Amino acid sequence: NGSVLYQLIPPAMQLVIVGAGNDAQPLVEMAFLLGWNTLVVDGRPSYATTQRFPKATGICLTKPADILSSVNIDGQTAVVLMTHNYNYDLAALEQLVHTNCRYIGTLGPKKKLQKMFNDLIEKGIKINDEMMHCIYGPVGLDIGAETSEEIALSVLSEIKAVFSQREGSSLKERRTEI
Repeated sequence: NGSVLYQLIPPAMQLVIVGAGNDAQPLVEMAFLLGWNTLVVDGRPSYATTQRFPKATGICLTKPADILSSVNIDGQTAVVLMTHNYNYDLAALEQLVHTNCRYIGTLGPKKKLQKMFNDLIEKGIKINDEMMHCIYGPVGLDIGAETSEEIALSVLSEIKAVFSQREGSSLKERRTEI
């Protein structure tokens, strides 16, 4: 009889950033530092380029209706909708609610997300409770973020907390060992 040593190495996180604006750049940079695979999705050829996102794992130039045929979404995928185009974000969310994505974040105020839910309901699209639990808007932890870099830190921190099944609170408040 021998013994076997094994170590489970989970697959890298995949971060899909829908929107290739300037505020997506620090998100890609920071996700790269974390070792996450990042895919930037946008319909604008002048924005979705490797020159603008050299550290992205991939760039996907597509319409929102074609996201699912272009992007593999699984249980290790987080998506952030940040196109600043309501209709593009709505069309992307319409696709994403039919996946097993564990995290969908929307940039912008809570009212925008509620309007998106109402518009999907009017189209006859039902969002079950399990998927509703996976949708975060406004995206990010409340750390007082204002700049694009601070917002990126806030967003990535929330995604990490969600995937680690943590609250994202201060370690000072923790009652057990870390």
